[in-house]
Amino acid sequence: MFSRGKSRKSQSKPEAAAQNTAGATPLSVLAPNLRVVGNLESEGDLQIDGTVDGDVRTVKLTVGKSAVVNGSIYGEEIRIAGTVNGEITARTVILLDSAKVTGDINHDSLSIEAGAYVQGLCKRVDVEVLKPRDLKPVDPPAGKDQAS
Repeated sequence: MFSRGKSRKSQSKPEAAAQNTAGATPLSVLAPNLRVVGNLESEGDLQIDGTVDGDVRTVKLTVGKSAVVNGSIYGEEIRIAGTVNGEITARTVILLDSAKVTGDINHDSLSIEAGAYVQGLCKRVDVEVLKPRDLKPVDPPAGKDQAS
């Protein structure tokens, strides 16, 4: 109880840290000065502080205050502080007070802080989230002729 050796608390920290990093994928960050044109897919956590013109599919996404996403977002947990112009489909959606969302939100759980802007339909649905590697690529629309 009153030993001079290492305490239990200090011994458990390295073990806990090793367990947390063993199976986790690292956080990917898109800096404020970065603009991506195209779709993004990640099996881990993603933080966007720049601009994305395309769809985003990830497990956990944070859209920073300075970020703009022009496209659909699909994931497990989505936290938005910036601007999203497109549909959001996620199990958990959190809109912070600085969020500006123009588009429908399909969710299992939705949290909206006072001051957030939402223009679109919020629908509670049972969202089955797939990991990005399980998703099939989207085929181009049929019947569109390249020559016209």
